[in-house]
Amino acid sequence: MSGDIARFESEPAAAASEPLVSEAISTFQGTKQTTETVVQDAVDQTGFGKFNLKIMAVSSMIFMNVAFSITSIGFILPSAACDFQMTTVDKGRLSAAPMLGMLAGSYIWGCYAAIRGRRMSLLVALFLHGVSELLASIVPLYWIFLFLKFLSGAAMNGQSAVVFLYLGEFQPTKYRDKMLSWMEMAWVAGMIILAGVGWIVIPLEVNFVYEGYFFHSWNLFVFICSLPALLTGSWLLFFPETPKYLAETGNNVQMLDVLMTMYSENNAQPPKEYITKLRNCGNNNLNDLVHRIMHTREPEDVAERSFHRMLNDIWTKTMTILRPPFLCRTIVMCLIACFVTSSYYTLTLWLPELFHRYADFHDAYPDQTASVCTLKSARNATSTMEHSEDPFGCDSRVQTSVFVHTFILGASCIPTGLLLPLLVNYLGYKFFLVITAFVPAIVTACLFLVQTSTQNLILSCAYESVTSVCLSVVYCLLVDLYPTHLRAMASGLSALISRIGAISGTLMIGYLIDDYCTLVIIIVAAQMFLSGLLALFTPGRKKRSKPDIEKS
Repeated sequence: MSGDIARFESEPAAAASEPLVSEAISTFQGTKQTTETVVQDAVDQTGFGKFNLKIMAVSSMIFMNVAFSITSIGFILPSAACDFQMTTVDKGRLSAAPMLGMLAGSYIWGCYAAIRGRRMSLLVALFLHGVSELLASIVPLYWIFLFLKFLSGAAMNGQSAVVFLYLGEFQPTKYRDKMLSWMEMAWVAGMIILAGVGWIVIPLEVNFVYEGYFFHSWNLFVFICSLPALLTGSWLLFFPETPKYLAETGNNVQMLDVLMTMYSENNAQPPKEYITKLRNCGNNNLNDLVHRIMHTREPEDVAERSFHRMLNDIWTKTMTILRPPFLCRTIVMCLIACFVTSSYYTLTLWLPELFHRYADFHDAYPDQTASVCTLKSARNATSTMEHSEDPFGCDSRVQTSVFVHTFILGASCIPTGLLLPLLVNYLGYKFFLVITAFVPAIVTACLFLVQTSTQNLILSCAYESVTSVCLSVVYCLLVDLYPTHLRAMASGLSALISRIGAISGTLMIGYLIDDYCTLVIIIVAAQMFLSGLLALFTPGRKKRSKPDIEKS
């Protein structure tokens, strides 16, 4: 493959100082063609097949790893509390550490993906995540463990912010929405697999203690959770950068190399057949693109940008998404991301706690019912004595109900996760965003009617299954609504705002849930309702202009 491109590099022609793809922009029959549409037309000509499925597979593994990272902290907290002798404040710090890492790394990853590329950003995030979790599984000190979970959270956010960009920029227009939508099933699979692994590993009797060092079953669980990031990162080393990013940064010969690889794997044809297809497809822009790249005098030497120039580039792109014509969509998408993430984390943290409270209530008051806001007294009555005798929970047994409930919640997301990719081409992202915002608002309001643990489980499944789809649609829309050179910045900014929402939701639960339960439910329902209203103003996808076709 590289030999084919190397041959083209040696052919005589004048070397250009600007990206060749940008030079290939032309006006034909009154239609202005941009770099975005020219490269997308070139991607469309590669077809759909084996290469696209490989990209989908590695992207799904990355998004599954994100699900592992977010869900795993709740599984290890009870067991780690004994080994680290954590107080309630210490547990709060540990729960907050990954979220603070997500907040700190949110916009940085968007900037890094815009400067160094989507692939490199994902590689750094995956290996940082894997190494952090691997070290966290063996360190015996609380503060070091806390710092490593902070790094893990920062690295996890880099994966979630960039993986949809990486997947989407390889896909032909016809299949892009559907491929992005299937990522929801990767999240669902991650939740289900993690619950199963936790159910198997954490109850095991693993007790290695030597002179202050310990390694128990929860350490083994953290070690296992580090492996997907390291393995996926190693696999990603064999994948290329996206052709759209290469075109935007002037790496045009590399871009053509990637496109030829895509065509060859998708169609089982020699790579050089792709050049022939572009020349004969009737698209003047693609024909001009091939001509310019193949007649480059010298191999490309894209100069390294200075740190000052990088900062200037970041500032320019950030200001671009904060000005017309992108300002309105940026505000709408960031507010939706903030409200949905805040609501999601608020109830995700609270609903499992409700299961424990209902269990305590039924033990103290058999055959009675209670609303979700009247469980505090029973919870306090049964926990005070246990806490005084066993302050760090060392004598408590692992509650398998935690894994069972997580498994059920993950399984409940399967139907909605299937509906999104199957119907998105017919209904569009905007329809799903509106529906998946208004439905959780109604479900949240129904918490006022809950009287039993079973009813709480049903509402939890309904909320989780719909809200997770809403979050996936937000990621997909960020790919759909911004051009290549602005997508990473838009994703980074949206991730930053959403993490602020996540932390606000976490803090709201800690401070308000016991004394202002009704207010919490109203706030969460209002946030989802506002998200639904904002979704009505989400711009739909504009129809792409037809490529320049020269009829023969």
